[in-house]
Amino acid sequence: MSTRSLLCVVMMVLTLPATAQRNWTFELHGGVVGNMRLPLVIRQAGYPVIRIPKAHFVSEPLVDPFYWDWRFSRWFNNQGIEFEAIHHKLYLVNKPPEVQRFGISHGYNMVMVNYLKKWKGFYYRIGAGKILLHPENTIRNRAFPEGPGFDIRGYYLRGWVINGGLARKVPITPWLYGSFEAKVTASAADVPIVEGLARIYNVAFQGIFGVGVYFGKKSE
Repeated sequence: MSTRSLLCVVMMVLTLPATAQRNWTFELHGGVVGNMRLPLVIRQAGYPVIRIPKAHFVSEPLVDPFYWDWRFSRWFNNQGIEFEAIHHKLYLVNKPPEVQRFGISHGYNMVMVNYLKKWKGFYYRIGAGKILLHPENTIRNRAFPEGPGFDIRGYYLRGWVINGGLARKVPITPWLYGSFEAKVTASAADVPIVEGLARIYNVAFQGIFGVGVYFGKKSE
C-alpha cells in the first residue's frame, strides 16, 4: 500500500455515510514503553557494514519530549474505524565505536488506520500505517543534518508499522471516560545517515492511559 492509498483510506473513514446508530470518540494518552532488542544494520558508502545483532533502544517516555498517543474514532454499533498517531522515541544504548550518536527523539512517529471491535466489555484494535521519523545521528564522526524539532524539513516518511491493542474504558461522565490499553507495535524503517541508511527494526510493548470524549450519538 502506498502513502497515497493510506491517505485515501483516512478520507474514506471521515466521509462514510451516516447511520442510525453511530458515534465519534477522541482519546489522548500518555504511557510507558519497552522495546525488544532486534538487529540494527548501518550501511554507509565506502565503509564496512555495521551490524548490531541486538540493538538496545530505550525510549524515556516520561522525559520531554514525552510519549503520546492520540486517536480519532468513528463507531458503528460495536465496530469502528480510527486514525491513530503515536509519538515514540528511540535512543541507542549499546553503540559501537563507529557510532557516536544514534537517536530518533523528535519522533519515531507511527501514523496508522485501525479496525476496532468491542466485545465483552473490552476494545480490540488492529491496524497498519507509516513511520514519520526525525533522525538524529553521528556515524564515524559524520553528523546527519537535522532541522529543529518541529521543522517538517527534518522529518522523513519511511517504513511500515502494524499494531494491535486491548483496551478498557472507565466511565467518568456521560461524555468523558478513562482509557487504559496494552498494545504492541511492530515496525521497520530505513533511517537516513550521511551517505547511507540504517535499517531499524522495532517491536514496542506499550501500556497507555488517558482520557476520551464522546461526540454525537453514543451507540457503543
